Amino acid sequence: MGIQILDDEKALSRFQGLMKSEHWLATYIKDLLSAHDLSAGIDFGTAEQLLTAEKDQFDKDLVVARRMLRVYGKQVAGEAHAAHAD
Repeated sequence: MGIQILDDEKALSRFQGLMKSEHWLATYIKDLLSAHDLSAGIDFGTAEQLLTAEKDQFDKDLVVARRMLRVYGKQVAGEAHAAHAD
């Protein structure tokens, strides 16, 4: 997979779409910008700490999602099947 270079307009459009989403990367970028604003700069150590915190939160959310799927998965699948049968 090669490196794809976006023109500024396309990159800005994709960035704006990302920032409106609930993707983890949007949260990370917002945290980076906040840290940059607070300290008038940012270093790799801070960026790494923020990324680690984002990964830890993702892992916790994944555990909850898997637990919910295990507990409620059949119920949700049954409801979805019933909805499509109507």
